[in-house]
Amino acid sequence: MNSRPDDHLAWPRLLAYAAPTVALQAMLVPMYNFLPPVYYDARVGLAAALVGLMFGLARIWEAVTDPLIGAWSDRTRHRFGRRRIWMLAGAPVALMATFFLVNPPAGASAFYLLTWLIIFYLGWTMVYVPHQTWGSELAQGYDERTRIAGFRETGAFVGYLAATLAPLIYWEYYRGVGQPSFAQIVQAVGVFFVCALPLALLWCFASVPPVQRDARESTPGWGELFGILKRNKPFARLLSAYVIDRLAMGTYFAVQPALIVQVYGLGASLLWIALSITVASAALAPVWVPIARGVGKHRAYCYANIVTAVSYAALFFVPHGNLAMALAVVALMGLGNGGTMVLPPAMTADAIDNDRLLSGVEQAGGHMAFLAFVFKFGMGMGAFVGLGVLGFFGYVSMTQVLEPGLERSVRMAGAWLPALMLLVPVFLMWRYPIDSKRHAEIRAALAVKLAAKS
Repeated sequence: MNSRPDDHLAWPRLLAYAAPTVALQAMLVPMYNFLPPVYYDARVGLAAALVGLMFGLARIWEAVTDPLIGAWSDRTRHRFGRRRIWMLAGAPVALMATFFLVNPPAGASAFYLLTWLIIFYLGWTMVYVPHQTWGSELAQGYDERTRIAGFRETGAFVGYLAATLAPLIYWEYYRGVGQPSFAQIVQAVGVFFVCALPLALLWCFASVPPVQRDARESTPGWGELFGILKRNKPFARLLSAYVIDRLAMGTYFAVQPALIVQVYGLGASLLWIALSITVASAALAPVWVPIARGVGKHRAYCYANIVTAVSYAALFFVPHGNLAMALAVVALMGLGNGGTMVLPPAMTADAIDNDRLLSGVEQAGGHMAFLAFVFKFGMGMGAFVGLGVLGFFGYVSMTQVLEPGLERSVRMAGAWLPALMLLVPVFLMWRYPIDSKRHAEIRAALAVKLAAKS
């Protein structure tokens, strides 16, 4: 077992480490894009605003479970690895819940949706948070952590790609279905997730040894968990920016089906549009690693949000039936999304070091749990906000014929609303205090502090 992080990880090990992210993030595509319409179509029959409310309520439960899972993984002692044992336990929970979420019976209730959302996110978090935390422990260098995050988040975009290709290949090319329904799309992705996650975990566990806690580190008490937010001011600022960033994305994803299918009239190209943003995100995510090295992670994150905001705003101007312009705009969105996915986890790893210096305890799991909660809370509340705004203006379902005023409201909700939200993270993060120079000072002070305990 490896007890000390490597300074520079070989790329085969990084590929194995990133593998579970492919499966985990693949399932998030239908969760935020394609699953809500399954529950407000004619077969299930829930109102769109009610579906958004269920996604929002699921986040209240996660406000408790996510930090606890991160904290428990910090405190776990197991020869298999304190992060890996949680991942192993959470996978079956997420896999079981996936089946019920993507196969709702006709007339399923809002309680059915809420129950399986809660169970799914519990299992997903048990895998995701320890996995993210494990990555922050694999290296100590400022730039190497960006590289690790770059591999992992590129894996996320590969997962998004798989989530788009699975229904495209199976339904359109194998089964000859020209325009798969939202139910068919999520079922195809669900099958991919159920097959891919166990295989990815096996590869990861076989190739990446656990990182054991430094014997000189103090074991954090439970009172230290929420103390993170009080004392670690840079991390609290990062969370504040990231929750708005994810809220904007969640709002766009919630409105996307109505925008593309009903406003643009491009329902037959829905998966191709999703494929365009995914390919752009996966291909361009590594671009942000050298940008961050040159200008700092926090400034690169601001630039990524600006690019994404411009792409959201441009959606308002896409004419009905203009596939080429829609593809161009979402490709630009993919460029921005690459940065907003890669950089926050890398900045969190640096903020963990800052907290260790302040408190004398190591709580990587707690930090990554808060980051994971903010990710899911923002995305989930985005569904609540996006579908709630549509409901306010009179939108009900995908079968609805949109009058000109309602069509304009859908455009506003999917374009200008998320674009304006992204001004907040840019403002918050422009003068973020932990840059490469400050991180080097933190690492040097930590080394002195740990040496004194030897």
